[in-house]
Amino acid sequence: MKYQDLLKAADKFGTPCYVYDASKIKKQYDRLINSFKTVKNLKINYAVKALSNLSILKYINYLGAGIDTVSIQEVLLGIKAGFSPEKIIYTPNGVSIKEIIKVSKMGVNINIDNLNMLEQFGSTHSKIPVCIRINPHVMAGGNNKISVGHIDSKFGISIHQIPLLLRIVKNTNIKVNGIHMHTGSDILDIEVFIHAAEILFETASKFENLEFIDFGSGFKVPYSPGDNETNIEELGSKLSKRFNKFCNDYGKELTLTFEPGKFLVSEAGNFLCSVNSIKQTTSTVFAQIDSG
Repeated sequence: MKYQDLLKAADKFGTPCYVYDASKIKKQYDRLINSFKTVKNLKINYAVKALSNLSILKYINYLGAGIDTVSIQEVLLGIKAGFSPEKIIYTPNGVSIKEIIKVSKMGVNINIDNLNMLEQFGSTHSKIPVCIRINPHVMAGGNNKISVGHIDSKFGISIHQIPLLLRIVKNTNIKVNGIHMHTGSDILDIEVFIHAAEILFETASKFENLEFIDFGSGFKVPYSPGDNETNIEELGSKLSKRFNKFCNDYGKELTLTFEPGKFLVSEAGNFLCSVNSIKQTTSTVFAQIDSG
């Protein structure tokens, strides 16, 4: 975005204000789509947690993506932005069974990562399909605070609990339509992603009648000029080939799903503020701005 355009926005709307470059969001969206062009069925669900601005959500909907939500509030925000319930997936952690049931009645796709919640939900709402989030026990991400697929993580159902998971599915007769994972954020090493994907494929093979496999996201984005980023094109080439082989072995064309958040929006934003005053002390000059 040109400097002159930002100045015009500041003059028109005042400061402080946020300005987002829609062309950058579309460029990232198209880049992801093109990287997986050999996959027959690809679905992008934007992670609302990355940026929940209503105008951004409306634009994401315009591009054709769905959304990934973690709370009933994000679900309602998505509906307000124009997303139909079937384009929303709800992946909560630590919410009550009442909230899960309430959201399920909206027609939103449900993703459960808790054996106890799955058993409760399946015992009373077995006709509503659910996706299962697994924990592959893979350490991935920029640091341990944003790595959520390791053995001590609160997210997902452990791969060591798969036998118990299968027993609950059989006993409740609940339909599992998807398998999901999200191992962390700022993943730079593609091979770590591929390794986790193999675990996801192994888990998916244990379920009949799946409709999609959700690989989450966590792509590394550059935070400054020259910073490293995930090679989406290389990941697309490698994972597409493996996914297509899995579908062939599975005997059914499944949908490959991603949930990018920062990847789509982090490079598109500008925060504008004005300098209220300049204050000079004996050692430092402060620019005091109107953003608080």
